[in-house]
Amino acid sequence: MPANGVDWHPAIPVGESYWTQLGLAGPVAGAHGDHLIVAGGANFPEPALTATRANTLGKVYWTDAFVYSRRTGGWQPAGQLPDAVGYAATVSTGDGVLVIGGEGYRGGPGGTLQRPAEKFADVYLLRWDARRSRLDRVELPPLPRPLSYAVAGIVDGVVYVAEGADFYGLDLDRPDRGWTTLPRWPGDPRTVAVGAAQDGRFFLLSGRAQHADKTWTFYRDAYAYSPRRRRWDRIADLPWCVTAGLAHPVGRTGLVVAGGDKDIDRWNLIEHHVALRNAAPPGSAEWQRQNDVVTWIYDHHTGFNGELLRYDTRRDRWSVDGWFPGPPPATTPAVDWDGDLVIASGEVGPGIRTPRVWQGSF
Repeated sequence: MPANGVDWHPAIPVGESYWTQLGLAGPVAGAHGDHLIVAGGANFPEPALTATRANTLGKVYWTDAFVYSRRTGGWQPAGQLPDAVGYAATVSTGDGVLVIGGEGYRGGPGGTLQRPAEKFADVYLLRWDARRSRLDRVELPPLPRPLSYAVAGIVDGVVYVAEGADFYGLDLDRPDRGWTTLPRWPGDPRTVAVGAAQDGRFFLLSGRAQHADKTWTFYRDAYAYSPRRRRWDRIADLPWCVTAGLAHPVGRTGLVVAGGDKDIDRWNLIEHHVALRNAAPPGSAEWQRQNDVVTWIYDHHTGFNGELLRYDTRRDRWSVDGWFPGPPPATTPAVDWDGDLVIASGEVGPGIRTPRVWQGSF
C-alpha cells in the first residue's frame, strides 16, 4: 500500500517548514468497510538535543486524521480529532474503529516539554461517513481508569482490555452495562504488551515493566483468557520478548506476531547514561559526554525484531514464520482488514517513525 504522502499541516508551531511529520507512533488505526483510518499518534518533529540546542516541544501528540480508500487507492485528509491522542488500544469492527484509552492533550496538539501528557479513559467508535467525507464519533462507556499502551481484542461480542495489573471487559451488545473488572492473568503487571483475540480466547503476550531503580524487565511469558471457562491459562513462553509489537489472527488457530523489541540490555544501558546525564549540570562537559553516549546508542540502533513468529493455539507451540519485509515496526496497531494484516506507520527505531503502510496476507 502507498505511504501517506500528504504534507501534514503544522498544527503547532514547530519552528521550521522542513520539520514535517514523517510518521507516527501509537496512531489510532483501523479499518471501517473499504476505508483505512489513521489518526492522532505522536512523533518528535525537532532535531536532536545537544548541549547548544535545546528541544522545546519534546514528543508531540497530533490530532490529524487521514483515510485511505481501497476503491481509489489514495489517501485524503479527514479533518481533526477533538483531542490529540496516541497509544490507545484500537480494534477494527463492522461498526467502526474501536478506540480505547490513550494519552495526549485535550483540545489540540501538544508537546511533552510544554506540559505533561494526560491519560484518557475515553472509549468510542470512529466511523468514516463516505457520503459526507467525514469522521463520526460514537461514545461508549469510559474505562474504569485512564490508561494508555493497553492491548485489546474482541471475543463473542465482548472487548477485553489489559494493561498494567488490570483486565476489563465490555459487552458491545449491551454497552449500557459498563465495564466489568475481571481477574488478572497469573503473571506480573506489565505495559506495552501484545494482545489479540483468536480461537475463542484473548491472548496477552510479552510486555515490559520498569522498576524503582529505573531498570527494566522484558517479559517472554504469555497467557490466554477463556471467557467460556472464565479463567486464564499460561501458554508456551515466546522465544524472545516482543514488547511493543503486534499480533494478528491467522485462520482459525494461528497468531502471527511481528516487530517489537527484545534488547533489554540496550534499554538498561540507555537508562543508565540518561540518569548520569540528568545528574550533570546542563551543558557541562559531563552532560555533553553522557549525551554523546546516549546519542551514539540511539544512532546505532539495529532495529526491532525482524522475525515473524507464529503461534498455534491448538498445539501451544511457537515457530519462526519468516521475516518482516522492511524495517520491523513497534508501537502501532495491527489492523485486521478483511483477514489481511495492515500495519500503518509506527516506530522503526528510538524516536524514528515511518510513513510506510504494509499489507500482508497469510
